[in-house]
Amino acid sequence: MNEVNKYLELLIEFSERNLKEHFNINELELDQFEMVNSYLIYQTIRDNKNNTLIYIPDKETKSQFYIPAIYTLALYNFIDNFIDDTTVYEIGDILQKNGKRFEVVGKNSNEYVLKGNGLTYPNDLQIKSYIISTADLSNRTVKLKFDTYKNFFGDILNENIKYVPSKFKYKSVIVTDKSIVFELKAHKINGEQIHKAFPFQYVAKSGKKTDNIPIDPMIYIVNDYETVREHILTQEIKVLNITFIGENKYKENHIRITEDLNNGKIENCLLIGSTDLNTNAIPKLLKWKWTLAELDYFNYFTTYPIKKLIVNNEAFTIALNEFNISIQKIEKEYDINLNELYKYVRNILPIIIPSSKSRLLTQLDNALIYFEKEGEDIVETILSDIGEYDYDDIWSEILNKFSALINSKKTAHYKFQKIKEFQKIDYLIAPKEYLEIWREEINSYKVKNVISFKEFNSLTVKNKTIVFLGFFGYNHLKSMMYNSNKINILLYPQEETHFNNCENKLNKETYHELKSADRKAISGISFKEIEQIENIDELIYRLFSQDEEVKINPDYSECFATNIIRELTFENDTEKLELDENKTVLLKINKKERFEKVKNLKIGDKIRVYDNSSKEELYQVALEFDINGEFTKIEEFSKLWKSELESFYKEYNSLNELHQILVKNGLSIKNPLTLNNWIKVESDVKFPQKKKDLSVIKKTINSDLLNQNYNDIFKYRIGYNRIMKSLGRKFSSEISDYIQHKRKGKLLKQFTAKQIQQFVDQNAKERIIKTIKAIDYEQ
Repeated sequence: MNEVNKYLELLIEFSERNLKEHFNINELELDQFEMVNSYLIYQTIRDNKNNTLIYIPDKETKSQFYIPAIYTLALYNFIDNFIDDTTVYEIGDILQKNGKRFEVVGKNSNEYVLKGNGLTYPNDLQIKSYIISTADLSNRTVKLKFDTYKNFFGDILNENIKYVPSKFKYKSVIVTDKSIVFELKAHKINGEQIHKAFPFQYVAKSGKKTDNIPIDPMIYIVNDYETVREHILTQEIKVLNITFIGENKYKENHIRITEDLNNGKIENCLLIGSTDLNTNAIPKLLKWKWTLAELDYFNYFTTYPIKKLIVNNEAFTIALNEFNISIQKIEKEYDINLNELYKYVRNILPIIIPSSKSRLLTQLDNALIYFEKEGEDIVETILSDIGEYDYDDIWSEILNKFSALINSKKTAHYKFQKIKEFQKIDYLIAPKEYLEIWREEINSYKVKNVISFKEFNSLTVKNKTIVFLGFFGYNHLKSMMYNSNKINILLYPQEETHFNNCENKLNKETYHELKSADRKAISGISFKEIEQIENIDELIYRLFSQDEEVKINPDYSECFATNIIRELTFENDTEKLELDENKTVLLKINKKERFEKVKNLKIGDKIRVYDNSSKEELYQVALEFDINGEFTKIEEFSKLWKSELESFYKEYNSLNELHQILVKNGLSIKNPLTLNNWIKVESDVKFPQKKKDLSVIKKTINSDLLNQNYNDIFKYRIGYNRIMKSLGRKFSSEISDYIQHKRKGKLLKQFTAKQIQQFVDQNAKERIIKTIKAIDYEQ
């Protein structure tokens, strides 16, 4: 990106030249990035007609703005206050000169009376050599003599300044972390600390004020905008500019900032952070958005280029071309568009199979199942829309071509062979939902860690070797670019073409920002680009065009519209289980148990499928933890309706007779024996399952007691069901955790190990899978 480099070289030269017109900028010992940012800040604060957002793509970059911000604001404000010095010396003011303090005890038209170690009588001109201090009067020579304050601004402005203002008409505010103060204290020029040059005041949320040097503050530093509004804007203070450094300082406050701008409480604002805002969020907002390419140029971070490792799979490429030719032929014949089918091919591209026995083969089996279901729906819908209902031969041809793709992936382990060629891999990035499988199957001393894409984004390490199994589109590329680790990515030729196109898109995004009208308005220079040539191969477009519409997550790259039910049978067991493929079960491998989704199971796996404990057990658990008395109320209103039904039952000769009356009034219960649990006050059944049945009982009995309490009965019936479901989930989670780690959670602590083992044996027995098949395709 030579054009970017040339642009930045020009920007650096232009920034330095313009700043030198006003300041002796070399004295500040700024690096190039700080130099440019100082210029941008200077440009924004002097433009009181507009407000500015400087966007930074990396949150950590904000500290790079601390020194440029405080330097530039201080210099700009100092010049305004120096030119328009309105310092007035009043009786009672404490003054300081040459390390000695005085009090103004008298004044007339051309002379002041100062009391210190005796009396002195400076005239109007001489009094300007005294600085008004906010400190107390002292008879001793004071340590701080304001030399750093006078010398710093004199040196930077290239002026022999005799007098400096000690009251400031024009002030600025910086809203940022207090760490800016520590950063300034640590900063040195020519080996000397210079933080005592700056008349700033830190204002805490409580309103407590801390002066950096004991004179009227020219800059206020605060941690949040609420403090600004409460303790600064309510005073008679003219705030020229307010600068926010850090996204959390402005993103929730833009409405309040706009209000204060419109009311004239502040003249303009500068926002610096990693959150963009809509142009209309702040009035007259110009934007300067730093790009990753620019930060890389300034060596803000040490980076490595991404290393592409191209892996050829000839059988897959042939099968892919045949699939594409077949689709194009059908499209041409029927004048239809079958682009939607390519997402299923897209999903299988990154799948890597280490061996013919790998559990990861289930990914390919699942991909075929989904294609058989969803792909046929797509073809049927598109053809029926044009009046073609006899589509079996067409679908059969497409399915055969897709099956050939699947088979070519099952038998090819080329990407895995590439992994073996590495001397060492610090981090192998695998999809989160297959992480445990990869950790089990990659047990090589060469691979130190297998982590998810989300964990990769949280890494703080540097100079490590990181390997990606495939490419997941534009957002994936952005996450890898300008990384401080050695990124390697395994690519099929089709993925490489898509990778290159995404790289071109990222360059275009960079160019678009560099060419923005706002940038030119802020900096005064423009950018010109050389047109990029893009590969527009039709097959590549079909495979990856949906990346533009959907943000593909490498941790969960499969995007299917349906869930498939799996029927499992077990050795030495007649029971069949029909489970949603995304249900989690406990899988036992190498004498350890871990969670795994049903869709990744295979024949011979030893698993536990947990079914909740009986309601009686859960209810006892609930009673034990009834801190708020909710279950006491549940018991009360459960017994109330059952007592009323029991009393009503005494008017009838049999349970069948009562049942007939209730059914006549709309009861949904078909078996009269169910009423046995309803007429026994102490039974474990607390409420009818259906609201309608409770309503029928109320209507049939029509007693004052039941009518008056019906709303509470209904309320606690809902509460009971809600709590029991929640407890069921928590109990299930704790049982699973106990099986894995022998840990007792909050609910299980009231049971003995023997009791818990009974729950496990009864509700989560260990079984070996005999067969697995996908069933129940219809929803």
